[in-house]
Amino acid sequence: MELVSPSSTYRFIQRISYTLSGVYSSKLNPMYYLGAITVFLLIIDIISGIYLFFFYEVDPEEAYQSVEAISSSFLGSLMRSVHRYSSDGLILFAVLHMVHMILTDRFRLFRWVAWVSGVSTLIIFWAIGVSGYLLAWDERAQLIGLLTAKFFSVIPIFGHTLMSAFLGTDVKNLGGLFRILLFGHIAVTILLVFTLWVHVMRISRPRIFPPKYLMILLTLYVVGVSIVFPAKSDPPADLGKVPFGMSMDWFYLTGYPLFKVFPLSVNWIIFLGLFGILIVFPWIVKGRRNPPAYVVEDKCEGCEQCFIDCPYEAIYMKQVNGKKKAVVLDNKCAGCGICIASCNYNASMIPTVPFTEIVNQVGENRPTLLVFRCSFSAEVPERQGVTVYTLPCAGAVNAVWMREILKLTGGVLIVTCDGLDCYFREGTLWTEERFTGKRRPRLLKTLPRGKVRIVEAPTTADISGELDAFLREIEGGKLPEDVRILSKLKVNHLLSGVMLLLPFLSFYPLTVDRMGFYPEDKALVVLTFKYRSSPVKRVEKVYSKLRHMQAVQNIALERSPIEVILKMDGGEILRKTYNPRGLRRDASVYVYEEFLVSPGTHTLELTLKETAHPEKVIRFTLRKRMNPATSTAITYAEETGFFEIGR
Repeated sequence: MELVSPSSTYRFIQRISYTLSGVYSSKLNPMYYLGAITVFLLIIDIISGIYLFFFYEVDPEEAYQSVEAISSSFLGSLMRSVHRYSSDGLILFAVLHMVHMILTDRFRLFRWVAWVSGVSTLIIFWAIGVSGYLLAWDERAQLIGLLTAKFFSVIPIFGHTLMSAFLGTDVKNLGGLFRILLFGHIAVTILLVFTLWVHVMRISRPRIFPPKYLMILLTLYVVGVSIVFPAKSDPPADLGKVPFGMSMDWFYLTGYPLFKVFPLSVNWIIFLGLFGILIVFPWIVKGRRNPPAYVVEDKCEGCEQCFIDCPYEAIYMKQVNGKKKAVVLDNKCAGCGICIASCNYNASMIPTVPFTEIVNQVGENRPTLLVFRCSFSAEVPERQGVTVYTLPCAGAVNAVWMREILKLTGGVLIVTCDGLDCYFREGTLWTEERFTGKRRPRLLKTLPRGKVRIVEAPTTADISGELDAFLREIEGGKLPEDVRILSKLKVNHLLSGVMLLLPFLSFYPLTVDRMGFYPEDKALVVLTFKYRSSPVKRVEKVYSKLRHMQAVQNIALERSPIEVILKMDGGEILRKTYNPRGLRRDASVYVYEEFLVSPGTHTLELTLKETAHPEKVIRFTLRKRMNPATSTAITYAEETGFFEIGR
């Protein structure tokens, strides 16, 4: 029966990972802790964010000053910088974790829940980061707000409403939005707890945190980069001007340059297409799975060891005639066979681990060395007197079998994946613990334990040397007294520290790179205003028989649309009709329009008409010299009519 085997991309990642194990050791290899590193950086991010929250002013008129006040002290500047760089780090490692899962084929079939929840978590990370930048309320925050509002303006429920909050005179409207953003920033962070729980809920013993060694390095690097390259704000936001550019944080703002290239509708297609494909990716790419295990109920003694050992919680215990029996859930079962090695009573069975056939063949052939390998571990070179069996996972080798097998062969070599890189997560670990007496069922102490050897080596490794050395020991009768495990355990502290530092050194240049979003050889004219048009339909103020439910004044059930005409130097550049907001069109009309013009002196003539009341016309004329990379914003107030802001 053909087993699931590594793809070419899996082998490529194994080659990188195994090389890193030579630097970090197989137990501390960062490639095996990408998800755990993301969670650890998230915790640093949350702790630093809580500190900043205590000193932050939600009012947009004071937000920038409060951020600068925080940055004026060493501790405040440190915590702000730690907050930024840990945020960038968690995005980087989350994306690397996702790519690692794709290239190693760990996103389909029984893993689809973890994949979908992981993609959802990545979207939440992005939303939290963008909302955090908005709260800083500098030019970068204002431009991010305008671009994001444009993006959402395609959705009818938003329209031009959000854009007017980031440019104009309605500070009250912006203040309300700030409170929503701050609440959302906190609430969505809490939502992460739920998505992360879903992400690991079908995984037994998930690796939530990286080893202490890596946590110390990560903390030192985040703090170190924060001290050397403190986070700084762009100039303060100005509601009367449109920033032409901003400092780019490429970890969170990667998609924003697309606004310069494609129309909003295409950006929505790209956004929905990208994340839509990621969500359904496990069902787009076809894959194979090993056949599931099953339990022979009459043999099961209810010891629960298979239930404890299963990496994917695919086994549960049920009561049958007053006795516990193990049951396998086929849809969760990975077909790894680890439960086979957990059972003392041969109650767990799987077609890909035919123990009886193996014993019979070994009894007939009497090989010098019997090798068990998983399909994801190193290939075993041909040698005379060596018999090789490939299992779905090395963790399927039961230590109890050795009572019979060691009578029929000179030695047993088990070739596993590289430490924690086991395709089925815990196969390597459980194998080593069973054969060293740390986990049931254990290798009997009365057996010649030196005849068993375990080698950690992925498919890209060459184990010729280990194989030949073991054969020489068997033939020479010079075997050790106990099981020997061969793995990469030595840590190169200097090189490992430098290599992990490199991504952190990229954070500063990737967060201060400045990019323009409007051509600096042009000037920008912006219409941004809210207009409350006259009612078309009214009802009397006595709207209810209950006195406390009666309106103070007549209620407008529908308001008139407006037509806006804008001419520049006598030529018409805008003629458009805008409808009032609300399902009944009874709210105010919001208008936001941008026009790139050549620098120079221009005359602007603006006309506003209520289409249901043609007699209601408002006109405004402005003659002004417009310089390159500057904006002219025209807004409206009921008390004064149209006027220019940000002069």
